[in-house]
Amino acid sequence: MKMTLRQLEVFEAIARAGQVSKAAQWLGMTGPAASMALSELEKQLSVRLFERVGNRLRLNAQGAQLLPLATELLAQASRVETLFSASGTVLAGELKVGASTTIGNFLLAKAAVAFGQQHLDALVDVSIHNTSAVIEQVANFEVELGFIEGHCVDRRLDVSAWHQDHLCVFCHPAHPLAGTRVSVDELRQQHWVLREEGSGTREHFVNAAHALGLHPEARFCFSTADAIKLAVKQGAGLGVLSELALERELVRRELALIEVAGLSITRPFFLIRHKSRQPTALANAFVTFCRNFFNIQDRPEG
Repeated sequence: MKMTLRQLEVFEAIARAGQVSKAAQWLGMTGPAASMALSELEKQLSVRLFERVGNRLRLNAQGAQLLPLATELLAQASRVETLFSASGTVLAGELKVGASTTIGNFLLAKAAVAFGQQHLDALVDVSIHNTSAVIEQVANFEVELGFIEGHCVDRRLDVSAWHQDHLCVFCHPAHPLAGTRVSVDELRQQHWVLREEGSGTREHFVNAAHALGLHPEARFCFSTADAIKLAVKQGAGLGVLSELALERELVRRELALIEVAGLSITRPFFLIRHKSRQPTALANAFVTFCRNFFNIQDRPEG
């Protein structure tokens, strides 16, 4: 068997892209060359690695078995190249990171830019989704690091507490409850504007509310903080978001807070990694940088 790293690189790219042409574009090669590399790999392994669904390629059972092994081999090869290159002590290359919405928009966007300014040969590519989507990205080896707001029970992943945040209940400044301290009973008939299912923000708030006997019904659901704030400004109901997302509107008095007695909505942020993936030097350096950048103290594993 004469399997090559290039064949594995093509296989991994197709697995992530779902299309030969897109994978070839990522790798700077022609479509026919990528298709031939995949064909040769399948021939050497005597198995098919994908099934075609419409115009996309989806991993079959054999391909799903190969993907983590291929990813690890490619990572090891990259570490060997870095170790023995002239710039082996320089952090370089691309780090793919997944982040849930609040963390990505209000924390990691800043950190990625600052890290890139300090390490000019490194690029941190941050993709922003809700918590459940980021968990899937890490589990499928699409990103090396995941930063999430909700809980993760996927046994394939290592989970550690990373930072913390506070959620706020807010409303239009003209709302009767604006700027007041209220009981849970006073919220029972209120309409709510919440994040979509799968959001860590929504999960944490709903769980905390249920613990107090409050069962908030979402009248409107949106996948972005901006959409929720706009709806609340229009009088659609009460909203719940991170204090990180509300700072500007509160200063401008475009929104107002509501303090809810007994409702504790301080939540942890988590860092997740795949247990089968050895961390790269670039990933470790970025995690350390973020801890220093946000002055985060070491926290026990969750």
